Amino acid sequence: MLKRKNRSFFVDLIKLMAAQLIVLHHFSAYGPLAQAVRQAWPLLIDHLYNDARLAVQVFLVIGGFLAAQSLSSHRLIRPLTLIQQRYFRLMPSYVLALCWISALTWLLRPMISGDWLVPPPTLVNVLAHLTLLQSVLDVPALSTGVWYVAIDFQLFAVLTLLAFVLKTPRALSGATAALCVASMFFFNLNDSMDVWAVYFFGAYGLGALAAWAKRSATDRAIFMLTLMFGLIACLEHPRIRLALAIISAVVLVSISHRNVMASHFAKWVGLLADSSYAMFLTHFGVLIIASAVWEQLGLQGSTMALCFGLIAWIFSNATGWVFHYWAEKPLLAKVIRKPSGSALTKAA
Repeated sequence: MLKRKNRSFFVDLIKLMAAQLIVLHHFSAYGPLAQAVRQAWPLLIDHLYNDARLAVQVFLVIGGFLAAQSLSSHRLIRPLTLIQQRYFRLMPSYVLALCWISALTWLLRPMISGDWLVPPPTLVNVLAHLTLLQSVLDVPALSTGVWYVAIDFQLFAVLTLLAFVLKTPRALSGATAALCVASMFFFNLNDSMDVWAVYFFGAYGLGALAAWAKRSATDRAIFMLTLMFGLIACLEHPRIRLALAIISAVVLVSISHRNVMASHFAKWVGLLADSSYAMFLTHFGVLIIASAVWEQLGLQGSTMALCFGLIAWIFSNATGWVFHYWAEKPLLAKVIRKPSGSALTKAA
């Protein structure tokens, strides 16, 4: 059988697992299903709420890893073109998902008790989300997880501008490592900065350095030195999220380059990994529907709630897959254009 080419099975698998944990975290945080399950299994809900959300660190590392791979073989001439393309790559699915969540919230709000539903959209709210400034402006989010889309965009822009300003790979690795270390020791300790890219650059930068680590002995040394500073930062100010980011970066360096024989399992992992962004954006809508059905049918019991939640989780994956292949991909095909020679040129 042939090996899979042009992508890493292990990156797909890690991304898929992290996406599932984020969905389960949100399922444990909102709605009547989590409350019903908590009555019998409080530790399960507590673990999903407190620990599953740490998967965000894995997403950050993978985001930096993939962004660095896309930049490493090119010399940028017009970075604003790439940043614009990144924006238009994120926005079609993002906007469509917000419309889906807002419509479901408006339609099903009378059927759902509690105050956990997102607020109705206003003009200011919509404009803040379209500019990805909702967290910076302290505007109520229209869905769960939209803050991450804004941070991902900021982080990509920072790395792209660094690559533009610092023309050589060695300078880029050094500057990325320096900003990464600064984030670990300073920015990431200031919670008031968690709406800006520098707060998260410790994890994102580790992912970027992991992608470049096999490029040269210098890059490997910079990566290892950054890991050492990361461990020191963990000892001085213990943070499980930073420890997880370090572990994730090491894992990516160790296994991301390994090939896996083609199989149905590998194919499905790739398909679900491709639709993980769509699932991340749309799963809150499935939770809203499940909560409305649960309350309208008058269902009760922890076991029933657990089974109902598992069904909703399966439907979240199915919805993300349908959304990706029937909405996201067609929209991106119309919006995204391949970079022109003026935007990128191959490195010599």
